[in-house]
Amino acid sequence: MLKELLQFLVAEVVEQPERVKIDHISTPKVELFYLSVSRKDLGRLLGREGRTVEAIRKVIQTIAAKQGKETVVDVV
Repeated sequence: MLKELLQFLVAEVVEQPERVKIDHISTPKVELFYLSVSRKDLGRLLGREGRTVEAIRKVIQTIAAKQGKETVVDVV
């Protein structure tokens, strides 16, 4: 569920949603997500001073916390 939500949120921010790739590693307590987007969309995803990606992280962390998990969202 978290991966699909992350995919949706990132796709809404970038201009080329078909190039969004999310690698996911799950452990019993932590969900790790590695995002990659086209070079053109990297600035859009990060946002001014990293605010956009930080907002996306907060949404994912909040939902994961309700499930008793921690998350790491990293842009590669």
